[in-house]
Amino acid sequence: MNIKDLYYFQRLISTQSYTQTAADFHVSQPTISQAIKRLERHFQTTLFFRQAKTKALVLTPSGQQLLLAANDIIANWQHVNESISHLRQHTLRLGIEPSVSEHYLPALTKPILEQDLLNSVHTVEMGANQLVKQVLGGQLDLAISGNLDQTLDERLAVTPLRPFKFKILASPQHPLAKMEHPTFEEALKSPFVILNATYLNKLVFHQLAEQLSIKPQVLFESDSSTLVSGLVREDLALGFVSDITAPAEDDLIEIPIEDVQVPSVHINLIRRAHQFPIGLFKQVMDIIEKTFEADEAVQQQK
Repeated sequence: MNIKDLYYFQRLISTQSYTQTAADFHVSQPTISQAIKRLERHFQTTLFFRQAKTKALVLTPSGQQLLLAANDIIANWQHVNESISHLRQHTLRLGIEPSVSEHYLPALTKPILEQDLLNSVHTVEMGANQLVKQVLGGQLDLAISGNLDQTLDERLAVTPLRPFKFKILASPQHPLAKMEHPTFEEALKSPFVILNATYLNKLVFHQLAEQLSIKPQVLFESDSSTLVSGLVREDLALGFVSDITAPAEDDLIEIPIEDVQVPSVHINLIRRAHQFPIGLFKQVMDIIEKTFEADEAVQQQK
């Protein structure tokens, strides 16, 4: 069976026209007809029939199954072509979430420079959801991203690098900082400043508020953890941050969240499941994993 026949079949069902499908691939109409006959001979079944009134091509159960498989096969075939092309060119596309980049990119860049890989590794920043979509779509080879554990796609191979830990930030003057056992429910009586939708912090914050059936007061959303800390320092609001986006600051009070169930969130190294880590791919994965291991060792010593 020729993979081109699957391309023809997929497009034919999409266009509902032999003529249009042939034109799209710059081939003759009989070429498309012969491809469909080859597929039906191979599977020994009818894949679709033409409805009498509307002339629409209606898939049989076998045709529906083949179309689902064809979509996956074609997508994987395109990814393989792209991956081999990048192997030939000795390049790799790495996506990284901004909050993770802010904390880890300097440490990641050092071994990349030392191993003379700067021209081979092309790094871009984008939000967690977009990173997952681009890895699945083949636009990225690897991604370092924070993800809610239950949101990851089974088509991805995921290596957990470290968990996120969330906390409330308060100025020493804030009433919450003076309570013996402050709760998240008590905190929600005050306005918050949070990171915007580029980060998972916003999603987790609203999930926690929903557990308590409380609509939170969000004073401001920012893409800067420095700005969040600054507004908290001025006692204008409480902050909701992770240990990645806002490292410990001596002049602010960190309040743990204990009265609600915090979702499980990890920083993960993500790739397509069928993408084998060899060559440059394996080299960059090793750099990332060792960088996170070294950082965890440092944190444990503090």
